[in-house]
Amino acid sequence: MVVGLFKCISQHDRGSRRGGLAYDVGMSEFAPIRLGIIGFGSWAINAYLPSIARIPGAEVVAAAGRSAATQAAAREALDENALVTGDFRELLDPDKIDAVMIAVTEDQHAQTIGAALDSGIPVFYEPPLSDRRSEIQAEIDRLNAATGMTHADLELSYLPVVDRATALIADNAIGVVHTASVTMTSGWGPVADSDVSLALQLIPWYVHPLNRVLGREPLRVLVQEGSGVPGRMQSQTLVQFDYGRVWGRFDANIESVGELGANIAINGRDGDIELDLFRGTLRSRTRNHPEWATESVPAQQPHAGWPGMHETVAAFVDGVRAGTATRTDASTVTGLQLTGLAAEESIDSGTWAAVEKLA
Repeated sequence: MVVGLFKCISQHDRGSRRGGLAYDVGMSEFAPIRLGIIGFGSWAINAYLPSIARIPGAEVVAAAGRSAATQAAAREALDENALVTGDFRELLDPDKIDAVMIAVTEDQHAQTIGAALDSGIPVFYEPPLSDRRSEIQAEIDRLNAATGMTHADLELSYLPVVDRATALIADNAIGVVHTASVTMTSGWGPVADSDVSLALQLIPWYVHPLNRVLGREPLRVLVQEGSGVPGRMQSQTLVQFDYGRVWGRFDANIESVGELGANIAINGRDGDIELDLFRGTLRSRTRNHPEWATESVPAQQPHAGWPGMHETVAAFVDGVRAGTATRTDASTVTGLQLTGLAAEESIDSGTWAAVEKLA
């Protein structure tokens, strides 16, 4: 999720060196990992720290915050020997940390995430890569040029219920898939005068789980949305996807009177699957068994700020220890950001826009 608006509510060779940590095939799964956090606000405190606390050997040894209050919060939360600074660049030193996690407001994404990518240290970050359309392509190039492991915090993609649905579709449980959709509702409200649309803002979190379940990425995009808010971001957006023989849809309302939630529905020739991402439930039916059957496949409880947070942080630390890419690596995020840019093009043209593929 998005730190500013929505959250303050690759594989490398074994034996290579990334961010000061020597990767080795025989490395213990509990090898110590020194983490630094850039942006020590409520999201870092309520989501990052509880998730890190569950991982043996992982420790936050450094933090950076722009304000005196943020730095004070870090000193209170961390060990007395932890480095606390107002200059985030002090953390990008492999002699001080093995990996960095970034939780800054979106106006700081390009500068902060970009500098971390350039450092070669493994990076855990929140999309989008920039809050300016004109900067995103350059930041995509920067992401793909990074020598360290990169991991986007797309929590919903790490939910066990998404894994379960992905396996069912791969096993042909409902036959050939015809249509699939993801919906989300919240009461956050849009950002006035935003330079990016709601579609681009939310596609990484909500479309990637849909891509995972389907096992493919969109070829082209059509955006339909209302108006009434200054800037690109509206309260509601309807995004149509052409997956090639499968039609997809993303329906978002961030000024809903209903509860916060997200759901996926997949309709196949021989049945249907529906997921409640926040509750971790899945129900399915087939021609041979037309009554809905319900399964509970919850994320780790209690949630650390957001469903799937424990799972995504654990995946990052595992990747740092093993020197391997995660499912939200540079290639994945590149595809999602290019899908978002295609959505922006569709808004301007009023018609379908092809999703560019990285050469």
